Amino acid sequence: MSMSGKHYDHSYFENFSYREKPNSQRNWNRLQEILAYKKDGKLLEIGCGKGEFLKLTKQYFTVEAIDISEYAIDSIKPSFGNRVKKGNIEKINLIPEAYDVIAAFNILEHLKHPIITIKKIYHGLAKNGVMIGSVPNNSGLIGKFNTAISNFFDRTHCSTYPPSQWRVLFGQVGFREIDFYGETLLGRNHNYYIRHKHWHHLSFNLMFLCEK
Repeated sequence: MSMSGKHYDHSYFENFSYREKPNSQRNWNRLQEILAYKKDGKLLEIGCGKGEFLKLTKQYFTVEAIDISEYAIDSIKPSFGNRVKKGNIEKINLIPEAYDVIAAFNILEHLKHPIITIKKIYHGLAKNGVMIGSVPNNSGLIGKFNTAISNFFDRTHCSTYPPSQWRVLFGQVGFREIDFYGETLLGRNHNYYIRHKHWHHLSFNLMFLCEK
């Protein structure tokens, strides 16, 4: 399956399992992960949804975003104007070396050929730029069970690989530093990160932070 805007309408963003709260603890945690590597600069979010993460990051970064959903972009245009655009990352190219940070939280699993988008992200990052994001953690008992459940309820998932395969793809395009760790969710808006060596047995999501 290729991404299609028709799958991401009002019903997708407003259902109970997706709905985000402003200033959620989960988004604050994501921002802190970025600030450990980059304090400012230009940030692009791929799959910005209704812009809750952008509202936090704009305090530190010049932000831009794209999302395949017309509904999502229309809902945040009043706040961000032309800095947010409707677009399918599978079909557009990023400006080379334009961004210090590119975020892609739970996006790559929706792509039939994620390696193509990973290459675009790599070339869109400036020297020493950072890609941060997450995908379902398809490893360990908890991760495999959670991935199977999420794949059943969200039929737009088509690339839920194990961590070893993601590491190969990120290394293949040229990322020199690849850091994997776990994310466990406490509802949609709260999380905590697991960094010890057994993270893949205990985590719902695989977090990745890769330096160019």
